[in-house]
Amino acid sequence: MYYKTGDVCRKIINVDGFDFQLRVKRHNFSVEIVVLDHEDNSIDGIIVSDENDLYTALDILKQTIYEWIEFNTDEQDRLINLVMKW
Repeated sequence: MYYKTGDVCRKIINVDGFDFQLRVKRHNFSVEIVVLDHEDNSIDGIIVSDENDLYTALDILKQTIYEWIEFNTDEQDRLINLVMKW
């Protein structure tokens, strides 16, 4: 196997100008996916065991990220992100 049990991979993702971190950890028969905010606080996490679960999990995590953005940012934060895209 390429990844060993317990290996953790991290990736920065950007949603609507806000950075989040994906942390993926391999278990014996599953993979744990955790989304972290900019302060490394866990927003949500899901364990998946096959590809079908993965697509459902990604939809759920994406919805969680949008909810986090809605409740943890204000209009000025969103304006700054729009300006920075320019």
